Amino acid sequence: MKLNETANQWELAIRFGFLSLLILGFFYPLAVTGLTSSFFPFKANGSLLVEKGRVVGSELLAQNITSKAMFRYRPSAASYGTLPSGASNLSPSSLDLKKLIEERILDLEAAGISKDECNELLYTSGSGLDPHITPICAYEQAKVLAKEGKVPLDQINELILKHTEYPLLGFVGRERINVTKLNLSWRQIIHE
Repeated sequence: MKLNETANQWELAIRFGFLSLLILGFFYPLAVTGLTSSFFPFKANGSLLVEKGRVVGSELLAQNITSKAMFRYRPSAASYGTLPSGASNLSPSSLDLKKLIEERILDLEAAGISKDECNELLYTSGSGLDPHITPICAYEQAKVLAKEGKVPLDQINELILKHTEYPLLGFVGRERINVTKLNLSWRQIIHE
């Protein structure tokens, strides 16, 4: 009698495990994928940005920009790669972190960008892929780009204002600029 009960419990556990696997491993992901693709196709497909029929990036990811004629992203501990993304995990007391920050300060000073206005350009984000900076930092970089290029500062400031993302519901989060989208628009202006 006990052996029969144990067999029934095992059979029930195996059936439940298989059913859970089928529902949670197949039907649920399929339903979520179908719903998001139907209602939010842009976001479900990676928020890809297209220029002249070619994918040039994602509005969710920073890029490794080496040109001094473009707006800068926050630094990345993973060289802007999506597979090794993450923070440097260096502690605030780390000498390596101090050295990195000193190098970044020198780089900003050489470019004519104030470290006080753009202190987020000194530190990596948690993912190393965050495409956002503060409007203050974008306006600070605009001064440098206006000096170097042929575009008046007022026009660059209008572009920054156009790309400013405001807090959700007016109080969740903070004002920010998506540098990927800003650089796409900026590239169109400087190549006109």
